[in-house]
Amino acid sequence: KVNVSIIRELPQRTIKSHSKQMKKLIFTLALGLICAIGYSQTLKPEQVPQLIKDRVQFKFPQTIDVPVSWTREKNGDYKGSLTIMDAPAWIIVDTVGVIKRVERRIHETYLPDKAKSYLKSIDSDYKVVSILQITDEKENVTYKAVARVKTDFTFDGKGNHLSGAKK
Repeated sequence: KVNVSIIRELPQRTIKSHSKQMKKLIFTLALGLICAIGYSQTLKPEQVPQLIKDRVQFKFPQTIDVPVSWTREKNGDYKGSLTIMDAPAWIIVDTVGVIKRVERRIHETYLPDKAKSYLKSIDSDYKVVSILQITDEKENVTYKAVARVKTDFTFDGKGNHLSGAKK
């Protein structure tokens, strides 16, 4: 004989245990979302010191007419989102008004030829997804390029490179 009452209770027990797990998961996700929003909350213009806004306006006069959206970094720096030459850009300013970094999205044509040559040496059919031009506080410029490379790589049984991108 099979005890039918045990079989009927089994799905209810499973549902109850899954329900508790789902509640824990939802609570954890909600808590994480609240923490993330707290760190990256947009500041009102009056919450940004005037010194910082003045320095940014001096370097980028177009910010007088085009608003800058400000957030606060974990280390206390201010991060402004703005538009430079119709492209998105971000500026990092410390608490005393020193512009530490400017990142702006640029078109592939502005990427230096040496960088393009390097990408071609890996794969002649590469596709650039996005490029950031990053200028630090000492005016050193670097480029961060995200590119799709379509090269197939071949490795031997021990993991040694046989063919694909040039070494």
